[in-house]
Amino acid sequence: MTFLTLRFLLLAGLLLALTGTALAETDASVLRQRMEARLPAIDRLKAQQLLGENNRGLLEWRAAVPNERSGQLVEEENRDRRAVYVLLARQTGGTPEAVARLRARNIAKASAPGIWIQHEDGNWYLKE
Repeated sequence: MTFLTLRFLLLAGLLLALTGTALAETDASVLRQRMEARLPAIDRLKAQQLLGENNRGLLEWRAAVPNERSGQLVEEENRDRRAVYVLLARQTGGTPEAVARLRARNIAKASAPGIWIQHEDGNWYLKE
C-alpha cells in the first residue's frame, strides 16, 4: 500500500466518523472534498521536506514558504483540520486540542519516511 493510499484511507476514516455528528452531510462532504483535493500538493511539499506535521495535528513550514499559493494551501488545510477536530470533540465529549494531539500521533505513525514530524516534546525529526 502506498503512502498516498494509506493517508487517504486514514483521512476517509476520520471524516466518516463525522457522519454521526450534528454536522450536515453536505458540510462533511465539502470538508472531505477540499481535504482530498489538497492532499497531492501537501504530500509533494512534505516529500520535499518543506512542510511537516506538528504535534498539534497541523501542518507547519520547516523551510521558507515557496510561494503564496503554497502558503494559502497550508492555511486552508489547517483551517479544515481545526474544523474536523472541533466536530470530533463535540462527538466524543473531548476537547479539540485532545483530538488534535491524538490525530498528530496517528499521522506520525502513518507518515512515510523522510517526512518532518514534531515529537510531543516539541523537537522535530525526519521520520526514518
